[in-house]
Amino acid sequence: MTLLTSDTTIALSDAPRHVSGLVELMARHDVEVTRDGDTYRGRFSFGEARLTVSPDRVLMEIEAPDAAALNGIKLELSGSLSYVCGRELDIRWSGDVAGLTRLPKLCVLTVLGVETITPHMRRITFSGDNLARFANDTNLHMRLAFPADGTEDLPLPLVDGNGRIVWPEGATLPILRKYTVRKVDLAQSLCWIDFYLHADGGPGSRFAAAAKPGDVIGMIGPGGLGVRPADWYLLAGDETALPAIGRIVESLPASARGVALIEVADTGEEQSFTTDAAIEIRWLHRGDAAAGTTTLLADAVREVAFPEDGSTVFAWAAGEFDTFRSIRSHLRADRGLKTDQHFVLSYWRKGRTEEEMEKAGDH
Repeated sequence: MTLLTSDTTIALSDAPRHVSGLVELMARHDVEVTRDGDTYRGRFSFGEARLTVSPDRVLMEIEAPDAAALNGIKLELSGSLSYVCGRELDIRWSGDVAGLTRLPKLCVLTVLGVETITPHMRRITFSGDNLARFANDTNLHMRLAFPADGTEDLPLPLVDGNGRIVWPEGATLPILRKYTVRKVDLAQSLCWIDFYLHADGGPGSRFAAAAKPGDVIGMIGPGGLGVRPADWYLLAGDETALPAIGRIVESLPASARGVALIEVADTGEEQSFTTDAAIEIRWLHRGDAAAGTTTLLADAVREVAFPEDGSTVFAWAAGEFDTFRSIRSHLRADRGLKTDQHFVLSYWRKGRTEEEMEKAGDH
């Protein structure tokens, strides 16, 4: 098979530090990364990249089986490096020219059914194409593209030859939000996504509250950030993390042990999970307090007794920004967990939209 190739050289002060951050981000998103001296090789699901770093520049070389995959890797590398550098980089690629292509990680989802599983959690069944990559239980996260308010149109983005997103001319852009795939059935081309109905009625909440069969949204991803193999697990989160915790608990092997701490408003928001693992579920009720205003979850994490029998440990936690910072600091400073022993994520922050969080780097 003839592969398409492309390359670019980027002038970058303190390039080794920035490339190290890029490589760490790639690994967290399930790209297999190896290193040989100053050269890193990343194996994506749809191609390969080689990064050769020097003090003031980085050479990026990629190869892929088709035009969509080639542009997809350009998009991944350009976007991730820009994120690490904290600014939008103007990256120009040489080599094979692919033209405009569809996002390789884009799926179109159609609503089949809606189920209210707790007063504030709605589960929607979707049919979709290309769902196989979401069936891996380590690939929890993705972005959903909702039609903009006041419209049912869902314009789909393309990627140009320099890895930039291109929208149809005159299109009203969709609203992107991060979510978790709760379950996938590849045989029937179905997936299930749980939506927490926020009091402030964000884009996802509004869509879920009014969703009906036939409605269409986009799904881009996945983004990884699931758990890694271990003997004992600590899972912690609020309602926004509940879909991810549920999927993790149900995917763990029978040999797994651990504790899941889940903060919800009251007993009416509790759910049941089907699992062979010995995971103790502890529900934390904050009562009338608003979500994100208590230290309930962080305090509960501090009180957990970690195993002292030599068991390997992995901690996964997500929720409001202040809680995220408190838990992450505790796991690193007090528990001594290394970076490969935990994922702690900020899903939301009081008073900020997701766009404002990303601009401020609140993740």
